[in-house]
Amino acid sequence: MKTTPKLGLLFFALAVIARADEAPAKPAAPTAGQPAPQTAREQLAATMPKYEPPPPAEPKKLDQPADPDVLELPKMTVKQKPRPRLNTDIVYTRQNLGDKLAKEKFTQLDRVLNSFTIPLFGAGMAERALEEHEREKKKELNLDVLNLSKALEQADPAEAKALKEAASKP
Repeated sequence: MKTTPKLGLLFFALAVIARADEAPAKPAAPTAGQPAPQTAREQLAATMPKYEPPPPAEPKKLDQPADPDVLELPKMTVKQKPRPRLNTDIVYTRQNLGDKLAKEKFTQLDRVLNSFTIPLFGAGMAERALEEHEREKKKELNLDVLNLSKALEQADPAEAKALKEAASKP
């Protein structure tokens, strides 16, 4: 069953090759009284308008400016710097950020139980919240660096190894 289509394709290919080897029939030579037959391409080309390039533009004289009091500068594009992204680290002071994080991260019961701290023996809720926030940011940064090093392993394994070692240092 599978050989039938293959045989058909083989016979078709042989027929195409055999026809390609045959010389194409030459058209009959025109007689002296008859004009030579034109192909479709020649007929279409005869009806199309001829291409005429536009005249070259006159160059400006750069040596003599139009107005001597005007200074012409080269054209340039100015791109605006992107605005900085405002996150909580930029907007709040350290103390206000600590208070905000303490309200978000600690429950009301925890805030009541730990409302009084002894300065010599413990850290306040704001300091604890800031420390936890900084640990989370460092953990996210280490994960991002490890993901980059995994992607870099394909291109440069030595550089990826150095990046992993730098990220693992405290």
